[in-house]
Amino acid sequence: MNKNRDNELARYLAGEMSMKEEITFRKSLERDPRQLNDLHMMEQTWKHFDKGGRQDHSDSVAAWNKLRHRMEQDGLLGKQASAVKENRLLPYMRVAAAILLIIAIGVPSIYFGFIRNQGSNGEFSQLAESGMRTVDLPDGSRVFLNEGAGIQYPANFVHQRDIQLDGEAFFEVMADPMNPFTVRSGKVVVSVLGTSFNVKTLPRSDEVEVFVQSGAVRMSVDPINSHMTLKPGEVGKSSRNELTRESQKDPNYLSWKTKEFKFVETDLKEVLLELEESYHVRIHSETAELSDMKITTSYSEQSIDAILETIGTAFGLKVSLREDGYYLSN
Repeated sequence: MNKNRDNELARYLAGEMSMKEEITFRKSLERDPRQLNDLHMMEQTWKHFDKGGRQDHSDSVAAWNKLRHRMEQDGLLGKQASAVKENRLLPYMRVAAAILLIIAIGVPSIYFGFIRNQGSNGEFSQLAESGMRTVDLPDGSRVFLNEGAGIQYPANFVHQRDIQLDGEAFFEVMADPMNPFTVRSGKVVVSVLGTSFNVKTLPRSDEVEVFVQSGAVRMSVDPINSHMTLKPGEVGKSSRNELTRESQKDPNYLSWKTKEFKFVETDLKEVLLELEESYHVRIHSETAELSDMKITTSYSEQSIDAILETIGTAFGLKVSLREDGYYLSN
């Protein structure tokens, strides 16, 4: 996003736009679903801070400091940034939160999910309702939730690193030998100390997949406690209480998170299915010749619109966007 768009976002969130300006601003974002998703998350975060009162001041300060530390580590803040003293923080919290969101969203592939709901049992829950969502946990670990995925974890997570997962998520775990990190999905339990891995519950089945990118994880099944240790590049699968392993050879296995794609003489139908799953869109074809088309290409952090335009150009197809998704036609 450019500076003008950043200023527009800040004005929109602060309620400084007229009704006509708001309508024009929203319409300007409709051409880019990712920007609309960014704006939605920012609006929810703004409401979250706006609802906070004095009783939430200490929590807000802690959250601010944790967010600032993470952003410094990721290189999102300059070296000259200095910590804001607690007694001066509250008046600027809402504006600062929006500015930080704008800065963060300006970096490709980084989405911040701040909305945290606390249940009556003392657990926190996070849900990726639309698109991918990034969650920073209290221990410094990070979770990337695929669309529709959700997690629950205890309020004292730093001392009890136990997460319940529904759906698919990628984990970057901070090392802590005294407190193992545990992910539970269905009957499968994944235990680690510090590593990065992906856990996926397959739809409409009891099968769970665990892919290890770095480090090692222990995958087990409750209550029979059968287990195995997975190393980088391996995928463990659980089906009907049985565990199997295999090497991961699909270059697009984590494309939903990375938005990196590689296709070699791949059927165009298969390419479109991969894009649908990664961008959570529908792609329809109005040409019967699609089954005979193959493509060799790669994409890196491009929008779905840009990718489909290149595909359309390569095969002489027209690309149009309608209410129920994208259409490819002769």
